[in-house]
Amino acid sequence: MQILLDTQAIIRSLEDGNKITSKAQDAMLSADAVFVSPISFYELAIKLRIGRDIGSKRPLDDIITESLASGFQWLPLQRHHVAAYQQILLFDNHRDPFDRMMLAIALAEGLTVVSADHNFPLYNDLVDILW
Repeated sequence: MQILLDTQAIIRSLEDGNKITSKAQDAMLSADAVFVSPISFYELAIKLRIGRDIGSKRPLDDIITESLASGFQWLPLQRHHVAAYQQILLFDNHRDPFDRMMLAIALAEGLTVVSADHNFPLYNDLVDILW
C-alpha cells in the first residue's frame, strides 16, 4: 500500500503521534511508501500568513524538513494530478480546493489518503480513505 498524508495528518504525526489512530499508524508503518504533497505545505503557508492556527508552533521550513527526515517522500505536483482534479466530485458542503487537490493526487496515483477530515468519506467511491 502507498499512502498520501493530508495536511493535518502530517502535523499530527510530527507533533503527537498519539493523535493519529492506531489503524492509520499501523498502515503508515507497513506502507511501501508514505507521501507528502507540496499542496499541504502551500496550504500551511497560506494559513500561517493569515494568522490561522495550524496545530504546530514550528516554522514551515522546519515542518517540511522534519517531514522528509521522518521518511515521508515528497510527491511533486504533476500534470496528471491537475487533470484528475476535474474528476473529484463537488459537494455543497465541501469545496476546499486543497483537500480536493489532495484527493485528485491520490486518485491519479492510486494512493490511500490518511485523513481525519470528516468530509473525506464523501469521496470513498473514488479514493480509499483511512483514519
